[in-house]
Amino acid sequence: MKLNKIALALVAVAAAPLAANAGVTISPLLLGYHYTDEAADEQREILTTGKNLYENANGDQIGNGDRGNNNGGVAKESSLYTGAALGIELTPSTQFQVEYGVSSANGEASEDSADAGVNRFDIEQTMISGNFLIGTEEFTGYTDGKFKPYVLVGAGQSKIEVENQEQYVTDNTTPGVNVPAGTEVSSSKDTIGNLGLGAMYRINDALSLRGEARAIHNFDNNWWEGMALAGLEVVLGGHLAPTVAVPPVVEPTMDTPPIVVVETDVDVDSDGDGVPDSIDACPGTPMNVVVDERGCPVPVDITDELKMELRVFFDNDKSAIKNQYKPEIAKVAEKMREYPNSTARVESHASKTGPSARYNQRLSEARAVAVKSMLTNEFGIAPNRLSTVGYGYDRPIAPNDTEEGRAMNRRVYAIITGDKTMTVEQTKDMVIQ
Repeated sequence: MKLNKIALALVAVAAAPLAANAGVTISPLLLGYHYTDEAADEQREILTTGKNLYENANGDQIGNGDRGNNNGGVAKESSLYTGAALGIELTPSTQFQVEYGVSSANGEASEDSADAGVNRFDIEQTMISGNFLIGTEEFTGYTDGKFKPYVLVGAGQSKIEVENQEQYVTDNTTPGVNVPAGTEVSSSKDTIGNLGLGAMYRINDALSLRGEARAIHNFDNNWWEGMALAGLEVVLGGHLAPTVAVPPVVEPTMDTPPIVVVETDVDVDSDGDGVPDSIDACPGTPMNVVVDERGCPVPVDITDELKMELRVFFDNDKSAIKNQYKPEIAKVAEKMREYPNSTARVESHASKTGPSARYNQRLSEARAVAVKSMLTNEFGIAPNRLSTVGYGYDRPIAPNDTEEGRAMNRRVYAIITGDKTMTVEQTKDMVIQ
């Protein structure tokens, strides 16, 4: 897996200077299943694990000294394949790719090797190859559609390395040779050929999904392997554009009358408002705006209404406004400045705790005047836009026989109303409504 990570880094570095050219392809990760069962017998003949194996790591004698020799060996099990590829498009439907991949698996020992006590191996197979991906469009001429089948043909090199997982000792006639765990005990470097069928599904001009089935032939040892893989292909700079056939130019003859091109004046409507440019007094009008016969926006008046409320609560027998309500009063003032014709009616109330109804009446009026004074003196709202009224304790909103109810009744309630008219450009949405 370390080699595979190095290969991915090499692909990224190699692609960087090519990124400015169209048709450079990168498959940063190819995942697949590497099938090797059909090659098992041939692999055991090539990948032998030593000679005259007779002792395991504990020193126990196993076999008669003739087991686990050149008639034994191991075969690589089928396993996961990971790889990466860098390529370049030769035509809009054919490309050449350099692919590097690794598949690692346990080794499957022969009966002789297993009887000798040496039957656990790690096998890593690395493959590097150059492949042509030839699209069927080269033969059919059909270029439409996102599904792009292809035929794969290529060749390269395969290297198989075998490491033992357990320590063992070789040779029972001379002092034994100790083979530590993790030692490379066999290897094979061979020439391979690739033949496969696959397809690309273009998500967009830069990304494609890739799926493929491939047969791999080992020429040096005459065995076959199989592989099914999938991945994502990235195209740098966009795909090569298909070649468009240009019809030949026919020279006029004496018998062929010359072609006369008649130019006509067409009055263009550049902004699409329905008024030709020749009489459009307001060019560049947005598409959704209603225009008049001169091509200029049609104004329309719209009215925006204001209605908001203000509630301020007071301490018992007090008309001073607490700091926590000043931001709310400031918001009312801001809205009244935004709507110049708006007015506010300030209604004030008291709880039934004063010495007399007359006292509570004056207290409620004082609270209303306090809110009006803050709007006028601190926020600049004209006094004639504000009206006040005190109701004493005649309009409670909660029972006066509890402290909570009396706190709710010591209040100022203001209603702010108004409207403003704005002139805007009429849009087609307004006409529809």
